[in-house]
Amino acid sequence: MTRAAFLADNAMHRVGMHGGAVIPLTLAFGCNVPAIMSVRLLHSRRERIIASFLVTMVPCSARTVIIAGIVASFVGIGAAFSVYAIVFVLILLTGLVLSRVTPGEQFGMIMEMVPLRRPDPKLVMKKAWSRLSEFLFIAMPLLLAGSVVLGLLEFFGIMTVFEQIVEPYTMALLGLPGYSATALIFGILRKEMAFETLAILAGTANLGAVLTSLQLYIFAVVTVLFVPCLATITVLLREVGSRITLAVTIYTVSLGLLIGGLIYRLLA
Repeated sequence: MTRAAFLADNAMHRVGMHGGAVIPLTLAFGCNVPAIMSVRLLHSRRERIIASFLVTMVPCSARTVIIAGIVASFVGIGAAFSVYAIVFVLILLTGLVLSRVTPGEQFGMIMEMVPLRRPDPKLVMKKAWSRLSEFLFIAMPLLLAGSVVLGLLEFFGIMTVFEQIVEPYTMALLGLPGYSATALIFGILRKEMAFETLAILAGTANLGAVLTSLQLYIFAVVTVLFVPCLATITVLLREVGSRITLAVTIYTVSLGLLIGGLIYRLLA
């Protein structure tokens, strides 16, 4: 990764970070949680703030489930790649803007270029457990608690009332039925739960039978850009504080709704 950081240094400087930022951005394709944990490797708070915004926008494996399960399956593989294109363009634009408005000094990269060695299994397991334990003991309890709360809301019919209230707004803004808002909320717990919840509320796994291709595409784009999952939010609070976490949350929610609304207006 140090070699990748060196090669990416010039590109990363364009978005206000040094090459070391490629490490959390690469990890984010697997899961945003360890990626956010790794922003502590960056030298300045300015770089950590910018990286936190960008990492939460990178399509993780759970978001890939949304893109593959909804867009590729029911709309087409070309449409699925276009979702990635939209996200990557937004990541680049966000980085360019943040590099200009975020206060602080931009540092150069100083990293030791260590020789390549055969991985030590014991060291690999030790580091893997260190990362896994942080997730298990910090993020997992909140994830379970959130699942219980939302399950109770659904059981007592509160979510049904919520869907009836928000449907006029979701239809006007995104062209989506009210139960899509419930699916988005469940997606805050785990992103792939948005897909599962949408299928349950729609009454069929064949979403193409109840929603149009445009509706499925908009739902996928909004879900991918929408607020990070609960585990990521928990780690963000610890790494960058409540103010930046709130800013990331507001930004991603606003961006998801804005882009979804633009797509609806342009393609409806």
